[in-house]
Amino acid sequence: MSIRNFNSLFDPGSVAVIGASLRPGSLGAIVLTNMAEGGYAGALWPVNPKYDELLGVRCYSKVSALPNAPDLAIICTPPATVPGLIAELGARGTRAAVVLSKGLDETRSGGKSARQAMLEAAKPHLLRILGPGGVGLLAPHSGLNASLAEGGAKAGKIAFVSQSDALMAAVLDWARLHGIGFSKFASLGERADIDLGDLLDFLADDSDTAAILVYMENLACARKFMSAARLAARAKPVIVLKAGRDASDPVYDAAFRRAGMLRVHSTEDLFDAAETLAHARALRGERLAIVANGGALGTIATDALAYADGKLAPLSPETVKLLRAAQPEVAAHGASAPQNPFQLGGAATPEQYVAAFEALLREPQVDAVLLIHAPATGVDASRIAALLAPLARGSGKNVLSCWLGGASVAGARRVFAEAGLPSYDTPEQAVRGFMQMAQYRRNQELLMEVPGQFPPGSKPERAAARAVIAAAMAEGRQVLEPEETRAVLGAYGIRMAEQGSAPPPHSDELAIGVHDDPSFGPVISLSPGGPAGARARADARVIGLPPLNMVLARDLLERSGLGDGGDAVCHTLIQVSDLVADTCELASLSIDPLLAGRDANGGGDGGVLALGARITLGAPRASYRLAIRAYPQELEQEVQWQGGPLTLRPIRPEDAPQHVEFFARIDPDDVRLRFFSAMRELQPAQLARLTQIDYDRAMAFIATRVGSGGRPETLGVVRAVADPDNQHAEFAILVRSDLKGKGLGAILFQKLVEYFRSRGTAAIVGEALSENGGVQQLVRRFGGTVSPSPEPGMANLLLKLQA
Repeated sequence: MSIRNFNSLFDPGSVAVIGASLRPGSLGAIVLTNMAEGGYAGALWPVNPKYDELLGVRCYSKVSALPNAPDLAIICTPPATVPGLIAELGARGTRAAVVLSKGLDETRSGGKSARQAMLEAAKPHLLRILGPGGVGLLAPHSGLNASLAEGGAKAGKIAFVSQSDALMAAVLDWARLHGIGFSKFASLGERADIDLGDLLDFLADDSDTAAILVYMENLACARKFMSAARLAARAKPVIVLKAGRDASDPVYDAAFRRAGMLRVHSTEDLFDAAETLAHARALRGERLAIVANGGALGTIATDALAYADGKLAPLSPETVKLLRAAQPEVAAHGASAPQNPFQLGGAATPEQYVAAFEALLREPQVDAVLLIHAPATGVDASRIAALLAPLARGSGKNVLSCWLGGASVAGARRVFAEAGLPSYDTPEQAVRGFMQMAQYRRNQELLMEVPGQFPPGSKPERAAARAVIAAAMAEGRQVLEPEETRAVLGAYGIRMAEQGSAPPPHSDELAIGVHDDPSFGPVISLSPGGPAGARARADARVIGLPPLNMVLARDLLERSGLGDGGDAVCHTLIQVSDLVADTCELASLSIDPLLAGRDANGGGDGGVLALGARITLGAPRASYRLAIRAYPQELEQEVQWQGGPLTLRPIRPEDAPQHVEFFARIDPDDVRLRFFSAMRELQPAQLARLTQIDYDRAMAFIATRVGSGGRPETLGVVRAVADPDNQHAEFAILVRSDLKGKGLGAILFQKLVEYFRSRGTAAIVGEALSENGGVQQLVRRFGGTVSPSPEPGMANLLLKLQA
């Protein structure tokens, strides 16, 4: 994965249009016109030997005639010419190109395709290529329209990435009609070099982008995508429209959920979600209050909420009393107590709207408010909006609105839009927007939630399982014998019933499966088990991506609707996940039925017992077959320190409780030196980010030992995150304050240096307060350098890792 030279792609100082033309309908004519009319302020250089001038701009005969190397080249020439142009541009110093030419795969020269020749020509110069094919890209904030999309795009805060040329053009038309702007807009084309993972990585850190929209059809590299998607989704909303519903669709659902992204199923929902989430506050819960100036409107919204499994907020007696005061003419007729949805009369005054809004926004059981207003004679919708907008902005809660009608409510919509409050055309659309918020909240919580500890004594007997599998592979057998299957599952703590033994009473029949998905590799399924379950399995099956922890396993179980979420089933799912991660020869696994026993009260956790199981093997595959890298147990190491054993190992999500205790034993001044600010405690989101890392691009090693109470304790941690180009890994280190000066920091730093050196990272870098002499001395001790930072009071740290 790399975002090298992406600034040349999206914010170039000069652009060459190679193959520029005046021939109507040609690629070169369309692109040159778009660039000339898009407001681009940099140097624009048409290249074509047939012209001296195009659109009043000097035209150059060839690349070598250009005054300088262009930052970006847009290539619109026949496919056979592309490799040579890329080689020439790269040699001159160009570092990014949009190749709009198509047919490179079909064009061959010297025994290779033009596509392959193009990539080989770009590689020595690190020249990045968008395409070939596709529609190109737009960066409206830079006035750049390096695309075939006529009319350009308005500048905004939404990025759009598409695998479809036709959809890209349609979306641009739709967005212009609705006044929606973009920060970046890119068509991936054939993805010879730059792919979806690269763009997600770039957009995650793009200050112009508040939300990312993705239209995708398939994936070439699932691990790269998942790594970038998880990073991006932690930073900003990422909404995906995935085309085509096939056998892999539930796996894509599971992947998007795992990454913290939101999936939608229509273009309209895609933009509704982006507009909603870009302005939304974090939901504390999912209870919605509805206020409408008509009974039918409230009923329509309530029905839509019920259909989507949403929740109406209950109202306290105090709120009911305030709402009754907001509709005195209704109360005067002896109407029943106000309820949710709350109905304001058709002639309600702006002051009554304000009173109702204030009451609902103060209600602690209300997490969000939906206002539905239909035109009413003598009622000024714009004034209502002007009074409600400041209340909504200052409340800390999400407020959605539906201003039904046309010209009479246009002013009200404008007021809410200027306040950054989402408005919808219909009550159903508004409810859908709220449910998108709710689903996004669930996915983000799953991304951030800290798992509980796995029970002690549950470490797999990997060597025993390995021996059984190796023996079968040596004999050329793909299906394990029943006793071999029992031995492998037993090594991972999964108990199988002995032949002739009676199943436990009061148990649910489940089925756990593992199969290979073409895009994401091994996936784990949970479904009803036994003969009855087989008939319903296709519709009832839920999918999860390994590796699993307790949070992810419990989510899988809850989504399945099977049982009440007993820990024993969750543990079994994790044990299966461990087996998948450890066994590169595993082709498929089926445990059916798995009996999940109930306790004396009818609840879960009565234990599990596998009645039937089958394991098939295949050719060994590399570890990257998993879409998400599993915990790298091979990096665990035991060393001697201060006269006793100390374990150095990668951090795990389950280390969160010890990490809280560790942080509590850090002196405030040491916290300030590490985090550059005073912090009393770690917030849940911070704790999740520190303990739930992407082992593919980040690493954190902890020093841990068994404490006096027999519980593990964390003594220190060192971490670093590599950039997508693997050039630099930015590090930080923290040792428990009472253990400083005893060599622990050097032990941890040595572990980090060895790891990043082995993965080919060019250098470890960092920032430190100038007064932090300890970390500066540590870097110098390892041969690194310390230099003043342009930022006052800071120092830059650098340790080169490669010769």
